[in-house]
Amino acid sequence: MKPIRIDVQYLATIGVFICTLVGFYYTTNFRLDSLEKKIEVLESNNEAVIRLEERLKSVQKKTDEIYQHIMDFISHD
Repeated sequence: MKPIRIDVQYLATIGVFICTLVGFYYTTNFRLDSLEKKIEVLESNNEAVIRLEERLKSVQKKTDEIYQHIMDFISHD
């Protein structure tokens, strides 16, 4: 039976390849976590903007009514 010989360069190549894959995995995982946190903040900001737009529409409707009352009052004189 022949003894198994493993070349050091072969082991180094495999080690570098594995380290590259592990580094890619952890970097990608970190970036995805960061993006998820930013999306949560953006979603909460989006909801706040929607609520503000609804309130703005309500205020605008009320100011239009007030303007109409003023115009009606002025036109009766």
